[in-house]
Amino acid sequence: MNHHSTLTPWEAWAAHAAPSPYSGPPPLVAGPAAFPPPESIPPREWLYGTRLIRRFVSVLAAPGGVGKSALALAQALALASGRGFLGERVHHSVPAWVFNLEDPLEEMQRRIAALMRLHAIPPEALAGRLFLNTGRARRLVMADFDSAGAIVHPDREAVAEAATAAGIGLIVVDPFVKSHRLDENSNAHMDAAATAWAEVADRTACAVLLVHHVRKGAASDVDATRGAKSLTDAARSAALLSPMSAEEAGALSVPERERWRYVRLDDAKANLAPRADTARWFRLETVALDNGTDLYPNGDSVAAIAAWAPPSPFRGLTAADCNRALDAIAAGHDGHAFTRHRGGRAGARWAGLVLEQMFAFEADEAARLLALWLRSGLLVETEYRHPTQRKARLGLRVADEKRPTDTATDRNTP
Repeated sequence: MNHHSTLTPWEAWAAHAAPSPYSGPPPLVAGPAAFPPPESIPPREWLYGTRLIRRFVSVLAAPGGVGKSALALAQALALASGRGFLGERVHHSVPAWVFNLEDPLEEMQRRIAALMRLHAIPPEALAGRLFLNTGRARRLVMADFDSAGAIVHPDREAVAEAATAAGIGLIVVDPFVKSHRLDENSNAHMDAAATAWAEVADRTACAVLLVHHVRKGAASDVDATRGAKSLTDAARSAALLSPMSAEEAGALSVPERERWRYVRLDDAKANLAPRADTARWFRLETVALDNGTDLYPNGDSVAAIAAWAPPSPFRGLTAADCNRALDAIAAGHDGHAFTRHRGGRAGARWAGLVLEQMFAFEADEAARLLALWLRSGLLVETEYRHPTQRKARLGLRVADEKRPTDTATDRNTP
């Protein structure tokens, strides 16, 4: 790969008047297996966390208006600048090329300016390392039909050559659907379009991130992506960005009026890395560009994404505070053990009431802390017999061996 070219991707692409024809696959020959020592096999070339990897396609899917374009652009800036400002590790900083196939260049510049201002990224950190093209200036067609109805790839070679000329390490395509003219509901067609991007990734040693929509009313897993399933099947990692639900907002103490700002990223599919046990959260911040004019004195305010960590469920409780609450739970109420359930007939025995009464917790906050104690084994649901009713019931027992101690350095550890 030529890392010293002075051509921008657009210049290299424009100079490529007639893409060279695809030479086709090499002759098919059975390849004998080799058995190198495991320690001599090169590790996978992750660029960004376990989401973007050289020579492979990744997919970022989300409903419309959630923030997938903001996240994809931020990941491109993180890789180009070498700054992990979203909380993911940048293994290798590489030049990034972003194809936004819907918006004009000026809108992209606004979003980049907002990200740079929010995360204090100086222009010199991105100069010569971030490249932008928009579909408004030039359509990108990676897969189409020729006059005979066969699938062809008009821009595949041009993109690969331009990326190689500029030393690109990440290509972002937003949205994927605008990069081809095939039938979105055909598995064969989507496989052809995705394969074209995979071939670019392999030829250029780039990571390719395809930004895609999910079907309306569906955002539970990667299979909710719009159209045929072949796209996500072809990806080696896929992430699903979804808005914070009302239930999550209540549990995380986020006001309803602010809920739209919060989104969660889940590993919807990870063929080359273990799935994360917990979601990664982000918040959409509003950044003023201070670009007011006489005609528009207020200027522009643009959304930019930032990492966000949910507040601690302990709300500053000390180990002694936790043990007082656990003592009350262990003692039970009126001969009954407390229960993990906050609704129904057993609601009056809900253990969260202890936290509400002792520390003025909201119900959702109490439920979150109880869930943490249950997952850790500090609280255990067991069967007991009421002393007078002589009926078997389910209640909570405190595992004393797992109680927090006054000497614990992290008071948020149960």
